[in-house]
Amino acid sequence: MGTSSLAGEGKTTTISNIACIMTESNKKLLLIDLDLRKPALHKQFKISNKKGITDLLLNKDDYKSYINNVYPGLDVITAGNIPANPSELLNSKSIRDFINEISKDYDYVLLDAPPIILVSDPLTIASFSDAVILTIAYSETEKDIAKKSIDSLLRVNANIIGTILNKVPISKQNKYYYNYY
Repeated sequence: MGTSSLAGEGKTTTISNIACIMTESNKKLLLIDLDLRKPALHKQFKISNKKGITDLLLNKDDYKSYINNVYPGLDVITAGNIPANPSELLNSKSIRDFINEISKDYDYVLLDAPPIILVSDPLTIASFSDAVILTIAYSETEKDIAKKSIDSLLRVNANIIGTILNKVPISKQNKYYYNYY
């Protein structure tokens, strides 16, 4: 699961980039947009959001008609129609069953979750995720907010495997050093 503390830190871009990079390992990946309040994965890959995980779960459809193959080895399921009560859907047995079932068909299932501080949804998602990556925006995310996010994840026994520091400026000195090698 990929998340952040606040909106605008780059969590969707980060989890999308991780998914694209992981395709180089010749593994089969599925990326699902579970930000059911403000979905953005469809924008990232320039695909339709007319139907997605919400519709799949509510209609109890076969997932294959919801798959968007965006890159060799990478499939995406968008959020779809925004449900009346996203928390209820994310707390349902059907989402957990779906993730367990789909995991048999994919080597990795990556979940784009909403920001932690704004809603409880990411804590619910973390409870059924194997691992969590927290995106933190350099010089934007306050230290106390990041710590509060980590504490919240730890309270639900989330397996935080790392953080990604995003939006780090590249100084002229760093460019020179990088180009040197």
